[in-house]
Amino acid sequence: MKITVRTKEDCKEINSSINISILTLLHEHDIYISAPCGGKGTCGKCKIKVLKGTLPVSSKDEQVFSNEELNKGCRLACSAFPTEDLEIMIESSEEGFDVLTAYQRSNESVECSIQTVEVYVNDVNWQEIKSIHQALELKFSKSLEFSYKGLKNLSKAFHEFMKSSGTTKTVTLLFDEEKVIDAFYKKDIEVYGIAIDIGTTTLGFHLVDLQTGKIMAVHTGLNNQRTYGADVITRIQSASTGNLVKLNRMIITDIVTGIEKLLEDTGIDKRFVYKISIAGNTTMIHLLLGLPPESLGQFPFTATTLKLVEYPFQNLFGSQLLDCEVSLLPAVDAYVGADIAAGILHHGMFNTEKVSMLIDIGTNGEIVIGNRHSILATAAAAGPALEGGNISCGVGCVNGAIISVKYQDGTFDCKIMGNQKPIGICGSGIIDVISEGLKHGWIDDTGRLSEEFAQGDVTIFNENEALIKISQKDIREVQLAKSAIRAGIECLIKEYGIRYDEIENVYLAGGFGSSISIENSVVIGLIPKELKHKIIVSGNSSLGGAVKYLLDKNAKSSLEKIIHEAKAINLSTNPDFNNLFVENMYFKIEEK
Repeated sequence: MKITVRTKEDCKEINSSINISILTLLHEHDIYISAPCGGKGTCGKCKIKVLKGTLPVSSKDEQVFSNEELNKGCRLACSAFPTEDLEIMIESSEEGFDVLTAYQRSNESVECSIQTVEVYVNDVNWQEIKSIHQALELKFSKSLEFSYKGLKNLSKAFHEFMKSSGTTKTVTLLFDEEKVIDAFYKKDIEVYGIAIDIGTTTLGFHLVDLQTGKIMAVHTGLNNQRTYGADVITRIQSASTGNLVKLNRMIITDIVTGIEKLLEDTGIDKRFVYKISIAGNTTMIHLLLGLPPESLGQFPFTATTLKLVEYPFQNLFGSQLLDCEVSLLPAVDAYVGADIAAGILHHGMFNTEKVSMLIDIGTNGEIVIGNRHSILATAAAAGPALEGGNISCGVGCVNGAIISVKYQDGTFDCKIMGNQKPIGICGSGIIDVISEGLKHGWIDDTGRLSEEFAQGDVTIFNENEALIKISQKDIREVQLAKSAIRAGIECLIKEYGIRYDEIENVYLAGGFGSSISIENSVVIGLIPKELKHKIIVSGNSSLGGAVKYLLDKNAKSSLEKIIHEAKAINLSTNPDFNNLFVENMYFKIEEK
């Protein structure tokens, strides 16, 4: 059988055999389709449209699509098993994804470990010196270590020096701490690094001038692993059932493509990229390294490594694009990853007397509290609801997403990203809807919809064939997510032995944290009212920490201190968590 697959950008013809779902077929041919649940048939997002041929209607299709949509050929790829030649269309709902790369910056001095040193070589008696390496060691009165790139370019630099009869009497060496990593003769020198944040859904890149600290270029992309699931648990399960190599290849391709785009956009010579730092949650780092992640998904949740590791670019990515070292930042534990350690580094929480909190709300809600004396960290399994996953009309923060909602006199006023026809509602919009329902009384403190919505759905938008609803089930999903986060916050504060008024700052990090209404988050009980006026929206603190690692020669020892001092709290064994989780399932409408 032949299946012709059309997207808005491409058309590809692939061969199929009986008893293989279209979702599996698309995976095998590296064709992206949204599948947050990883193909379990629970999210209803892997939508295709049959243009030619016929596909039987499955029970899962009937749960997701109206009769009109079914008659138009709409199907779920995970439950579609072709028996004849087909032509299908994948209609992406992820165009214009808003990827957060901004973060709160301070006027920090640049103290990069990479420095240039001019060496006067015109007075060397080459007849008495056995090697260039020896000549330089005599100049510095100590032994010198060279990277392969440094040694290779040292040879070229001295060849140029000898050819020019010594008209310029110095050679420039580029040191990274004690190691020589490059050498030049009569050349303007530029020094760059690339900081990368690997998110479960998105990727953020900053190209940084390591001499000035200036951000030269920014690139964003989507993590194509998301076709194997929206959250880390689904990715772990997918990797554990034969897809590890594919997941590894996907993230490598995504990162190399992003770096190529940065270099293309800036015209910077790739020779001058000397450092790459990467932060991400522990599962993303394992998948990047090609490490089996099964132990991350089962008790006692053990990682293969949590340490800072450094590898040559060519070894890690299998590409000759760059010749530099890549640093993968360290993690606290299996569920408090390098992205959170980078956030702690970025905000300097480990280096001050003030007690601060860092809250990164996503599929997992990571929470940190501490100061220079001690740090506690935990992760609350919120699930994907706050990012639009497991929500009937939920989408990510993409063009067409309803991002904020106001309710007045029985109607909803919606703000839509990209000012276009809505395709769904994202996490910030869902928070607003529930907050409005609580304030206006059509959602009670148990989360139940009033008789006004006895049919079980609240229609948010219904125009021009765009029907966006919030269901009773969607509200329950948000209750579970917000209760996990709130209970985690309360557990950590209690464990630390501190009162709300003793907390100086609360850094709200990540894409979701940067887009939500703080007021409405307090109304639904996601964030305690006592913390409302302490909140600082910090943006992508993971990327901020990765940039700091490039610019601060002390960042490596700071991270070592953070990892040594931070203690991870396992909420599943915390005696207070279950009670707090049940208690926080209720919407206690908090005073502003």
